[in-house]
Amino acid sequence: MRDTDKTKEQLVTELLLLRQKVIKLEESKTKLLENEIANPKELQAPSEMFNSLINNKEIEKELRQFQVILEEIVTFRTEELSIANKDLQEQIARRQHVEEELQLERSRLFSVLDRLPALVYLIAPDFSFSFANRLFQEHFGKIQGRLCYEVFRGRSTPCIGCSTFKGDHQPIEAHIGEWFYPDGHTYEFYDYPFTDVDGSQLLLSFGLDITERKEAENALRLSEERFSKAFNASPISIAISSMEDGRFIDANEGFCQTIGFTKENLLGKKSMDIGFWVDIDQRKMIVQKLLNKESIRDMEVMFCRSDGEHRAALLSIEIININSEPQPCLLNLLTDITERRHMEIELLRLDRLNLVGEMAASIGHEIRNPMTTVRGFLQILSGKAEYINDQDYFQLMIEELDRANAIITEFLSLARNKMLELRSMNLNSLISSIFPLIQANAMIQDKEISIAINGEIPDLMLDEKEIKQLIHNLVHNALDATAPGGKILLNLYKEDEYVVLSIEDHGAGIDIKILDKIGTPFFSTKEDGTGLGLAVCYGIADRHGATIDIETGTEGSKFMVIFPIARY
Repeated sequence: MRDTDKTKEQLVTELLLLRQKVIKLEESKTKLLENEIANPKELQAPSEMFNSLINNKEIEKELRQFQVILEEIVTFRTEELSIANKDLQEQIARRQHVEEELQLERSRLFSVLDRLPALVYLIAPDFSFSFANRLFQEHFGKIQGRLCYEVFRGRSTPCIGCSTFKGDHQPIEAHIGEWFYPDGHTYEFYDYPFTDVDGSQLLLSFGLDITERKEAENALRLSEERFSKAFNASPISIAISSMEDGRFIDANEGFCQTIGFTKENLLGKKSMDIGFWVDIDQRKMIVQKLLNKESIRDMEVMFCRSDGEHRAALLSIEIININSEPQPCLLNLLTDITERRHMEIELLRLDRLNLVGEMAASIGHEIRNPMTTVRGFLQILSGKAEYINDQDYFQLMIEELDRANAIITEFLSLARNKMLELRSMNLNSLISSIFPLIQANAMIQDKEISIAINGEIPDLMLDEKEIKQLIHNLVHNALDATAPGGKILLNLYKEDEYVVLSIEDHGAGIDIKILDKIGTPFFSTKEDGTGLGLAVCYGIADRHGATIDIETGTEGSKFMVIFPIARY
């Protein structure tokens, strides 16, 4: 093996061995010299002199070898240091390149942060700003020499209980929230712990200006609040339902009152669940129109309240989208027109009454005059001897003439321009005056009639004859509807600003299908009825500013004549 092929470790080992040999030879040489000095007169033996020369030769040889090895070690070390120096120079160059790249990236980062449309800043644990972007300094001014509590709070000392820097060696915690900054804007801020290049802990904070968003949210909230108030306070019945399954999502108080359900019992249910539809075909037609993208405007429908009452309404439906609902919804507007329809029917009835009354006023007297003449001659002829055997025929003709005259009298009662003789009187006294006659008529038919006066009844301006006729007609109809042994009740009471006279029978009731026709001239459910009795009653009530309401069922009917007190 050549010396140059030896490793540094091998050279060092040989060098140490040679050193030890040289040291031993030096020690031997030193002993010889010491002996010569101690015994100068003694001559050394030739063998000793020879050994000494040999030792010197060996020392020189070892020293030369030692020098060679040492030179090799120096050469090896020099090469090693050269390589290490080269590696070091490369590392330094790489580090400088990395630092330059890092500085460049840092510059790029801060350049990006500086241009962000958000507040970006770094705060050190000593409350100083390490960085603040352009937008921040535009809002809060220059940051050199200023501390965070000065900028944000206008304080001269750190904030008590600072949530960011809680003390020495306390970690900075991430935090998200909203803050109304001193610049008059509202920001959504994001705080994060940030480690700087030197290892120091900083707070990195981003602040997004959400002032416009908050203003928009407030405007939306106010708009929703106004809509909610308008929705709930609207006199129109409004409900929002799902287009997919008809489930009620929301409803105002007016809608709940109209259909007779509380909001708690209504929401989440379908119209079919609450029995809303009287005619299911109407619902099918509405669904089909909505599927065809047709609008629903003031469609007249019949609906059923929670108490089972059927009522008429105008229904309008609009398709709307609600953010909280994945599917389109229906805005339902329901206008109860039951009273309007009753009023229209009442006006139609009154128009008919007026028409009949005008006819009666025109021809009534012209018919009655000849009938009176005929009746007089029949009475004269019936008294003659030659007609003594025809008395039954004369009596029948006179009765029929009287019947016709009674019909004409009722016919004339329908006249719109009939003069009233109004005077202040009490219905209680008026009913009491005719009650014995009514009671006797009921007893003859084996029926019972009673009267109930509830509370104090105020005086009203009434035409006595017409009110008596109204009571007689209503009681007569009640007696006709009641079977023998049945009972009839006359009830008089004050309710709010009205005086109510009700006549209740225990008959079979009135068919709901013909209820709207009741009071129409010449319409009657009796085989021998003229259809004028109730028509006269409606005319009398109208002339007194009163109304007639009907309640009917399988256990009988109740006619209520309602007189307004304020009118008098």
